[in-house]
Amino acid sequence: MLLRSELQTALQDVEVSCLEVADGHDGAADLLEDDPLAPVLRELASARRAAAARLGDCIRQLDDLPAEPDADLETARELATRLKAALTGDQREIILEERTAAEAHLMTLADAALGQADLPSDARALLEQIRHDAANAQQGLANA
Repeated sequence: MLLRSELQTALQDVEVSCLEVADGHDGAADLLEDDPLAPVLRELASARRAAAARLGDCIRQLDDLPAEPDADLETARELATRLKAALTGDQREIILEERTAAEAHLMTLADAALGQADLPSDARALLEQIRHDAANAQQGLANA
């Protein structure tokens, strides 16, 4: 059994969240099709995947391997989003709320990781960027 330090676990939590947020953004963009919000979500998804890749490099430097998101959980979340949208009839609003909440969760995880002792400077800079980008995404989605 592989034992991870709190630092490694915190970084993996952020990395997995970046990937989950990216997948959620892409799924939401697929639901919205021709809505002007769709390309915004795809751009955010791309940025989250790039951040996850860079964070994966930081995790490898700590002699650990990056984690993978739970595919079943992601499928369940996407189905829940579709069901809520179908029941309320306001698909765009539901998607905006869920995508904003996902960015807020990512920001919370980045904050927790930033509080870890022995955080390498490159990981700190990346986490600060992830936190900053998530805050900007929340604001942008709130104004969409």
